[in-house]
Amino acid sequence: MIRRPASTDAAIAAGLAAPAPAQRELLTSVAAARCARYGAPTAGQVMHRSPPVADHHTSLWTAWTRLRGPEQRHLVVIDAQVRPLGVLEEHDLALAWPPGPLGAQRVPLRRLVRGYTPRVRDSDDLAAVARTMLAADTEAVPVVDHADRLLGLITARRCIELLACRALV
Repeated sequence: MIRRPASTDAAIAAGLAAPAPAQRELLTSVAAARCARYGAPTAGQVMHRSPPVADHHTSLWTAWTRLRGPEQRHLVVIDAQVRPLGVLEEHDLALAWPPGPLGAQRVPLRRLVRGYTPRVRDSDDLAAVARTMLAADTEAVPVVDHADRLLGLITARRCIELLACRALV
């Protein structure tokens, strides 16, 4: 783990200090005016448009190789019609890793996907996305079109980034 010097932590904390009440009211009114003028952002506008995907017949080994990279934490498992069957995270793959040198090449992803996967429509606003994530206790939900085909993925981190940008601008 990389540890920053204490002076850096203090500078970050100072920059994130809560705004004064008058400034908070101004920021809130600016954000409310922006939402009234442009409308609340929808899932289709803020989703990751090309998340890592894998067919449900794909092996655990192949899925693990698709999650390499700093921004790739979620893998959407799809069927032949490109409908999402589930969203797997790195730790889901690690917990399902079988013993032996070739075991991971024999385990299909369909064994890891369980039950119904919550999803949102591309026209849903961020409040609906947040409610879906909270109800399902998940960090990522697939964004689908009217035919339930995968369009993208929206993560809790993306929602927080948007919230931070809207609150600070």
